[in-house]
Amino acid sequence: METFSQFNPTLLLVAIFTPLIVGLILLAGKTLPRSFSSGFAFLGFALPAAIAVWLFLPSSEAFGSPLKLRFTGPWGFSFGLNGISLPLFAMTAVVGLAAGIKALIQEVENRNAYLGLVLFMLGGTLGVFATDNIIGFYFFHEFALVPTFILTLYWGGEGRRSAAMQMAIYLTVGAMLSLAGILIAMSAAGLSLMDATFEQLFLGLHNPQVSLPTATAAITLFGFGTLASLFPFHSWAAPGYSAAPTPVSMIHAGALKKFGLYGIIIIAAASMNIGHGTVGKWFLICAVANVVIAGLICLAQRDLKQLISWSSVAHMGPIFLGIWVCTSRGVAAGLDAALFLMVAHGLSCAALFLLANAVRTRAGTYRFDELGGLAKHTPILAACFVAATMASVGLPGFGNFWGEIGVFLSLKGESLWLQALVASTVVISAVYSLRAVANVFFGPPSKEITERFSFAPFKDLSGAERLATFILLGASLAIGFAPHLITRHTNEDAQGLAKLSKLTQANSPHSTPSAR
Repeated sequence: METFSQFNPTLLLVAIFTPLIVGLILLAGKTLPRSFSSGFAFLGFALPAAIAVWLFLPSSEAFGSPLKLRFTGPWGFSFGLNGISLPLFAMTAVVGLAAGIKALIQEVENRNAYLGLVLFMLGGTLGVFATDNIIGFYFFHEFALVPTFILTLYWGGEGRRSAAMQMAIYLTVGAMLSLAGILIAMSAAGLSLMDATFEQLFLGLHNPQVSLPTATAAITLFGFGTLASLFPFHSWAAPGYSAAPTPVSMIHAGALKKFGLYGIIIIAAASMNIGHGTVGKWFLICAVANVVIAGLICLAQRDLKQLISWSSVAHMGPIFLGIWVCTSRGVAAGLDAALFLMVAHGLSCAALFLLANAVRTRAGTYRFDELGGLAKHTPILAACFVAATMASVGLPGFGNFWGEIGVFLSLKGESLWLQALVASTVVISAVYSLRAVANVFFGPPSKEITERFSFAPFKDLSGAERLATFILLGASLAIGFAPHLITRHTNEDAQGLAKLSKLTQANSPHSTPSAR
């Protein structure tokens, strides 16, 4: 029998390049029959998900551990999975499958081109988490961003042109800033441009003879932070997700935005000592602003998709805080919780975008004052939306619970005001989320809803919509009831980064006997 390490490279490449090859064929084959293009596109979405789940689940351990695997693939890029990237890779594939099912049932112009671009976006996002090469890391990110802009610009909703331009400007600037910081760091470490890996950068920057300016760490951190909607570089996210087609919102908010968080962890936190000094203080301030200010903005929303878009920004705050407490205090539980929340947020956020679009498809609007009473007509949609909302809020049983509670517990020993602010997010998110549920599904029906239903009665979730929703909620429940599915991969790397942070602080000339 083949060992896992011998078989895994083929599987990993198939998972990454199947969506890209299928997408290219669909883009080139505008006249392909609908039935063929639908089945072919479904293969492009389903095969990566099947492979990713197989690699992720405990049953794959019979063939050896997939962690720390590295091999050379096309264009000389090295590919591999580690304890941080494997859960993100699996989450991306699952979100991509649900988004693909949604894309397949949409009626749009130039359908084959639409499906092809969504597949390109998925393939690029999978490549982000599966490459071990720094330049390849950026290549796949930019490869996924281009179809994101095109899909938003040509198939998006109201305000799509300005939203696509805003996304393009912010995300391009963020990517260029972080890349500039990395190139400076690579030069300081004496690494070549094309074949440097994350591990080589890590080893090079921890050479005692290499000194990295604080400004380099700052531009790298805040460049990646812009891509992950770190306050105050977050204003592109809500308009972009609101205007984008639903599959784009699902993949970008659920998975591709994690590129910035992954970059902060694997590069800035691991190699650039961002948790200490001035950079660490500003990182903490910005993370708290994500928690509080974005949460308060959510309270002011009166549009369902805008609310979900802003809540995606607010939920980045606890993740940033988990990374900060690990890199500044050496608390491994903070990074463990942040990684858990990254996966759980991707699943719940994608489910909410999917179900919000189901509301819009039936009611013709996202506005709260034009909705109400939908639970009577669409009970399954209402039940699924309530479940997705509870997952997002952090109800025990769903994956978000372990991430939220883990971040809070990791801040034990920090100032009371910081703990209080983090705890307040649970209350704030519960208020705006439950208010949305009440207004949309259980409030009195609006005049517009009554007239629309009398003209064309609503249908509940279709079979395809139910399948996509159950995939996402089922995955969230799976990691909620069996959190070791995530932590068995992330624990080792989180503990290693925490130990490194403690060692760095102990060797700092500004450390004190009371420093932890």
